[in-house]
Amino acid sequence: MKAVTKVYLFGSLRNEGKGKDTHPIPYALQTPMSLLEFLDCLGIASDRVQLVMVNHRAVSPEHAIHPGDRIALFPKEYAIFADWKNFRG
Repeated sequence: MKAVTKVYLFGSLRNEGKGKDTHPIPYALQTPMSLLEFLDCLGIASDRVQLVMVNHRAVSPEHAIHPGDRIALFPKEYAIFADWKNFRG
């Protein structure tokens, strides 16, 4: 049995994409895929996303999403994250 990838949408992103009426969105990811491909599968435009956290860590757009990951997506209006790339560890 594959682990379910859970997607948490914040702010205005909660009104977008597939599964917007469910929180968190359970996603049956079978194999790893790029973050940009994953956003496309969710129906969320990458230019709407300010910050992506995978398993509680900020990640770059090149990051791969794996089955069982916990994904949190924050929209552009979350200005507090404007410089998140400088704080990534």
